[in-house]
Amino acid sequence: MPSAQNWLLLLTYDGTCYHGWQVQPDSPTIEDKLEQAVKSLTGESVKVHGAGRTDSGVHALNFTANFKSSAENFKTPEKWRIALNTVLPADIVVKYAQIVSPEFHARHSAIGKRYRYLIYNLPYRAVFSRNQSWWVNQKLDIKRMEEAADVLIGEHDFSAFRAASCSSPNPVKNMREILIAKTLLSNSTLQIEIEANSFLQHMVRIITGTLVEVGQGRKNIDDVAEALKSGKRKLAGITAPAQGLYSLNVIYPQGMIKWPLEVIDN
Repeated sequence: MPSAQNWLLLLTYDGTCYHGWQVQPDSPTIEDKLEQAVKSLTGESVKVHGAGRTDSGVHALNFTANFKSSAENFKTPEKWRIALNTVLPADIVVKYAQIVSPEFHARHSAIGKRYRYLIYNLPYRAVFSRNQSWWVNQKLDIKRMEEAADVLIGEHDFSAFRAASCSSPNPVKNMREILIAKTLLSNSTLQIEIEANSFLQHMVRIITGTLVEVGQGRKNIDDVAEALKSGKRKLAGITAPAQGLYSLNVIYPQGMIKWPLEVIDN
């Protein structure tokens, strides 16, 4: 039997119809669709390791996943890309594939992640982007939101910004950057980009909900600072809905992974 090769995939997907990444009984998930696709092509039952466990309804622009295969008929990255896209649903796309070292793991090898959250900020609700953004009908004060975001930069205990069901043993994370701006394509859509070494369950969504409350005038900068210091979930803001959240980039040590620029969505 030929030795297995470790394949890394760069994915984009619309998470609207899926119950997150991880396989669940009787519910469609991204991981399950990918494992079914590989099996339909090669007959192999593989484990596809994702860079994270995205929630139900969360999307991805540049998400990574790896699996090991001994299939003789799929020895080149382009063969894998074309074949997988032939059998995958239309809302999951493999943009690129490459062979990586046997030790590489999409999640464990990562040293950081970057997320984007889209907010549709007009008095009337969105029609075409209703499953890809959060409608907030009150005009948001971006400057106040940026000032509140600055409080969160650096290494902190983010216990106040995680779900009650979060099982992570270490709530201390290094928040590297939070950017807030109108999108290039639409003055009505606000985007928040958040990068850290890693994240707690619902952390991006709770931070987003908190910043939106600041932008609405319902919370101030001192409230955010107090929530962070206290570690109490009740002092932070609401959990923003899943449909506005996108996995934007998974960050690996320099030189470990190289993607062609044309396949990266920014």
